[in-house]
Amino acid sequence: MIRSFASSIADSSLNQWISETYWLWPVLEIFHFLGLSILLGALVTIDARLLGLLRNCDALDVKRFVPLAWVGFCVNLATGTLFFIGDPMRYSINIGFQLKMLLILIAGLNVVAYQLQVRPLMAGWSAGSATTPAAKLIAITSLLAWTGVLLLGRLIPYVGTG
Repeated sequence: MIRSFASSIADSSLNQWISETYWLWPVLEIFHFLGLSILLGALVTIDARLLGLLRNCDALDVKRFVPLAWVGFCVNLATGTLFFIGDPMRYSINIGFQLKMLLILIAGLNVVAYQLQVRPLMAGWSAGSATTPAAKLIAITSLLAWTGVLLLGRLIPYVGTG
C-alpha cells in the first residue's frame, strides 16, 4: 500500500520540483532542524515540569510552551512531508523512517493522554506542587519518543531500506 502511494508521488510535479531545485533540500533541512529545536526545547521544559524537576515554576507558566511546541511540530510536519514527496521511494522502504513514524504516532497518542489526564489538573498546580504519577509517565514517554524521533531522523540516510 505504501509503495503504491509512494509510486504515485514519485512522478508528480511537486516531486520533480523538489528534486530539481538544488537549493531547496538544504533549505528544508535547515527549517526541519529549526522546527525540531523549537519543538524539543518546548517539550523538554514541559516534560521537566511534569517530572517534577522544575517545581519552582508555576505549571501555568510552563503550559504556555505548548503553542510553541505546536509551531515546531507544524514546521517539521511541513518540511518532513516535502522530504517524503521529494524522495518517496527511498523513504517508504527505509526502516529508520518507518520507526520514526511509529514513534511520532506514539508521541501523538501521548499528547492525547496529556490533554485528557494531565492538562485539566495543571490549573491546580502552583509553584512547588508535586506532579502525579500519570504526569511523570507522560513526560517520560514524551522524552523517549521524541529522542527516538531525533535519533532515527539522523539515521535515515545510513540505515537499511527494508
